[in-house]
Order: sequence, then C-alpha cells, then structure tokens
Amino acid sequence: MSVLSLKRFNQINFRNFFKLRNNSKIYIYPNLNGIGLSLFVFFCFLISVFYENNSGLLLSIIIFFIFFISILISHQNINNLKISSLNEYYVEANKNKSLTFIIENLSKEKKLNININYQKQNIGNFNFFKKINFFNLNYNKKLRGVYLLDTITLNSIYPFGIIKTKINHKPDCDIIVYPQSIKPNQELLNEFNIDKSIDVDDFDGIDEFKNGDSYSKIAWKKSTIDKKYIKIFKDKEKTQKLILDLDRYNELEFELLLSYSIYIIEYFYQNKINLTLKHQGNTLILDKNEKSLNQIYKYLANAKN
Repeated sequence: MSVLSLKRFNQINFRNFFKLRNNSKIYIYPNLNGIGLSLFVFFCFLISVFYENNSGLLLSIIIFFIFFISILISHQNINNLKISSLNEYYVEANKNKSLTFIIENLSKEKKLNININYQKQNIGNFNFFKKINFFNLNYNKKLRGVYLLDTITLNSIYPFGIIKTKINHKPDCDIIVYPQSIKPNQELLNEFNIDKSIDVDDFDGIDEFKNGDSYSKIAWKKSTIDKKYIKIFKDKEKTQKLILDLDRYNELEFELLLSYSIYIIEYFYQNKINLTLKHQGNTLILDKNEKSLNQIYKYLANAKN
C-alpha cells in the first residue's frame, strides 16, 4: 500500500483497537509433529531411566529444552500485535469488496510466518518486518442490511514447526450492505434526465473556464482558441430533477426500487449534483460530501417498505 494510502487511512477516526496481549487469549498447543516429538521424548526418558542410560537421558533433556524454547519463541512471535479497522465499511450487495485492516507490531522483534484465517479460509501468510502492516479481507453479501464480521484468527507454527499459537479476534465494526445498483427503466431515466440528451444551447449564461471544470460544460460556440467559457444554468430544475421520493413509486417492487435508487443517487453524486431523498417522512440530502452518500447507503441498507 502506498504512503498516500497510509496517510488517508490514518486520517480516519478509529475506535476499534485490539491489543492482543491484553484483551485476547493466546492459545499454545503442539501440532501433530509436536505431539509425536513429545511422545518420543517421553519414551526416551522412561527407557533412559529404566536402563540407566545417561546418553539417552541427556538426549531427552536436550529435546525437551528445544520443545520448551519453541513454546517461548512461538508465544513471543504472535504477541504484541494490534489490529485496527474502520468504524464502518460500505459494501454493495452481491458484489465483492476488499476490506482493509491494519496490523501494528508493537514490539521491536519481527513477526514471522503469521497466518490469517477468516471463515476457515486462509487469507494469506505474512511476515511483519515493519511496524505498520496491512491485510485485506474479501467480503460478499447477497442481502442488504447491517452485519458484523465473524472471528478473524491469527495463527503461527514457528520456529521449529512443532508448536502452534493461535489468537481469535472479533472485530467490532459494522458492515453496511446497501442495495445492489441496477440501471432503472427508461421512464425513470427520463424523469431524472439521465442518459437523456439536452439542448446544448439551452443555458442561462457563460463563465470563464477554470481548471477542474468539466469539458462537457464548455460553450464551444462562445469560446475562442485562446479563451474558453462554460455554460451556466441558473435553474438546475431545467436539467435535473432534484427530489427522489420513494413513496411515489408504489407500482415498483420495493427491492428493485431501492436498486434503481442507488443507481440514481450514485449518478447524482458522481456528477456533483445535490439530491433530496424522501421516504416515509424521512429526508436525506445528498451533496458533494462523501458522508452524505454514506448516510444514504446506511439508510437504504435498513429501509423497510
């Protein structure tokens, strides 16, 4: 992830910081190789004591020491990690979305061979050489609504492949699954002047072209080679319908209406045009601020007919 992405992520107000060393239990247990080795050490020890074999006893002690050291290193390898997430993630229904998490290494030691699992599927194997590290989780939900994530598991078999350490981590963030965007029928497209041709000469005035202005607004007949002007519409009602009242479309199936609404809302947002959404006495205003878009996403995720 780029430095720019890291700065943007750090600007967000986080609330979910999980200190694994304080709040999560670390489970340590031998895997199959570890169980086999421990049984071997145990029988070596018994035979060495029974036959008074000093070499066998010494070998048992050395292997037991390696086993004990492996436990300590495995614990240290997965301890002192902190996972942070956003307060809310916004996901379109029936579409794959990559959710980004941060893992911060609070110790000076490198963390090696860390596996991250979600819903019994391995997300990847990671070596954390830096203090700030990222991992992504692919998320998909067919039905709209507000959901919680399942447990994320961090585990490691390190350093000798005989001891497994595991931490179960339950994120406390909301997944806002809003309706899937579907292009409306032609009647609705015409009503909101979407994909509808407009008379290029039907505007109220001109203004000097500035950096950032859309080229589609240029009044070519008024512009020259050296200077360009853009069309000004004093009354936006001429070109756009600014109120989307869901209660007016009772003839449409509700879930389909919500999907149509998402398409219209995103069209207005991308074109930086304000829109008022009304439904059952509730009013939401869409403007250029992404927060207003997220508020509408959240409302439509829970909207009832």
